[in-house]
Amino acid sequence: MPVIYIQRDSEWANKMRNFELYLNGKKIGDIGDHETIMYSVPPGIYSLEAKIDWCGSRPLAFTLSKDESIHIQVSGFVMSKYFMPSAILIALLYFFLYLKYDYNSLVLGVILMVLLGYLIFFLSFGRNYYLRLQLK
Repeated sequence: MPVIYIQRDSEWANKMRNFELYLNGKKIGDIGDHETIMYSVPPGIYSLEAKIDWCGSRPLAFTLSKDESIHIQVSGFVMSKYFMPSAILIALLYFFLYLKYDYNSLVLGVILMVLLGYLIFFLSFGRNYYLRLQLK
């Protein structure tokens, strides 16, 4: 019987949240941070999607034949592993300089706005690109 292995690496952006998994439009379960799950399914054509709140992934279509297995990795948006730590660091640095030394850094302000705009894109127009499904 075909087997689907779904792996989720650890990441800062969605560490405390589970992703919902949908196979052919039907919810099959949740996957937590740094977790790997396995589903046995009959041979056929499948479409897998991952969702978190109103955001999700693009559907990943694949075909499984008898005794075949597939490995899929689910993760956040591009560079999400680095997004949260860098955004927090830059925000803390910006506010420290502003509050302690009354220095308003234009460069740090612009970088912070770009990071905020990048996040807003994935939470609005790019909400179906917030999560990624990739064959391993």
